[in-house]
Amino acid sequence: MQRGLDFEKLAELALGSIQNTLDNESWAVSGLARQYKADVDSKVELASSINLLYHTILKRGKIVCCGVGKSYKIATKTVATLKSLTINADQLHPTEALHGDLGLLGNNDCLIFFTASGNTPELIQLLPHISPSIPIVLLTCSKKSKLSQSHQVKSLLYAELPEHLKESKIHGIPAPTVSATLSLILADAVVLALAEMIEQDLAKRKKQFSMKHPGGSIGSDLSHLNDNFIRSMLIEKADRESFQSASLEKADRESYSSMLSLNQVKKHYEGGASTNSLESSPVISDSEEIEVTSNKKLSIAISHASSTQCCKTNYGTIKNWSELDFLKNVALFSFVLYEKEGATFAATASDLRDAYKANTSKDPQWTDMAQLLKEFERVESNANTFII
Repeated sequence: MQRGLDFEKLAELALGSIQNTLDNESWAVSGLARQYKADVDSKVELASSINLLYHTILKRGKIVCCGVGKSYKIATKTVATLKSLTINADQLHPTEALHGDLGLLGNNDCLIFFTASGNTPELIQLLPHISPSIPIVLLTCSKKSKLSQSHQVKSLLYAELPEHLKESKIHGIPAPTVSATLSLILADAVVLALAEMIEQDLAKRKKQFSMKHPGGSIGSDLSHLNDNFIRSMLIEKADRESFQSASLEKADRESYSSMLSLNQVKKHYEGGASTNSLESSPVISDSEEIEVTSNKKLSIAISHASSTQCCKTNYGTIKNWSELDFLKNVALFSFVLYEKEGATFAATASDLRDAYKANTSKDPQWTDMAQLLKEFERVESNANTFII
């Protein structure tokens, strides 16, 4: 650092340098936009590249991005964007490729080489070891180079960088800045176009993106589209309510047990029985097991429940519930009931949640309500218990 310059002078010089960099990068980006509007060769090569990438995905292959240095970082970022858009992709470092990582390449894959100069030695050394059946797209700032002349390179993604905008001209140091910006912008544009070709429905693309990017503020903004997020929230809510539901059911059973014991004693005295006969009669204590069938217990529990605790529907509706319909209702209600041919069937939400967890642990793929409907039992539906 030069001595004698105060901070204000240094800050002024720095501000001027920043403005100069922004101006030059802006001109370079504007030039790239003009290039792909007017230059026929660039548009033909772009169409060829897009076609190659598109058919790679159609063949269930993957797009492998490869580069060195700053270009490798751009390649890595491009792969991350592809993956977030549900496009099969991977990164490959040429040095690691020569030490075993070539194994990730499949016959249906394609490669994108990222190199501003088109003369990167590591990429040139890698060429002979790549199967001729694997096409290569070259993303570069140099129209003519050693790599562009290779018969294995099938198309060019060319980001033109005028001589007066090259880093060595702007700053006197060839540190990748303008070239890196152009390469990244062109790669992003191609990836977004490819995603639109694969899935033309924007709503579906947004939903797919939300499923692959659940984290951060982006994931939060799109959480309403993410089935996994909605499912996890419903299950979490259901788990929180499961204990409350179990406690209510236990309280109902204890209340019913006490009521039977007291009624039995009352009837005994009303019948004029002696103390001795009372002692010998089979009075049921609160702690003893009450012989009540499971559907009778369920009927009693439902009769004590409020209308807001019961989801009431019919067989035609419940058998067609989607997974989200099911999870929503077992999270919001304590009991689920349906009518079929004049009979009423019911199940507790906690039992249904347990059955759902057991089923999905074996096969996470939702099919229909068939297995879960087996959890329902016939219950009494007269006016003394509950009204559907």
